[in-house]
Amino acid sequence: MDLDLAFIEEQLELGRRFKIKYRYPREEFVGQKGPPCGIRSDRLLDVSTELRRFYTLFRGATPIWLEEEEIIELLPDDGLYEEFSEG
Repeated sequence: MDLDLAFIEEQLELGRRFKIKYRYPREEFVGQKGPPCGIRSDRLLDVSTELRRFYTLFRGATPIWLEEEEIIELLPDDGLYEEFSEG
């Protein structure tokens, strides 16, 4: 997904809120059948234009950063953050 991080950063600074839908590695996958990645959405907290990273709180608690290729979709923040069943 090709995202304009400078524009996103500018919008965040203006107070606009976004959520991101992204892939993450599933720890329970090791030695198991099923998809190796989970998919979920969380509020976007910040971006780094230099590193091309996105910052969020995984499940609303643990700070993480994501690479651009892990981002599936950028959406307006509606306050609904969820785990998706397919990975």
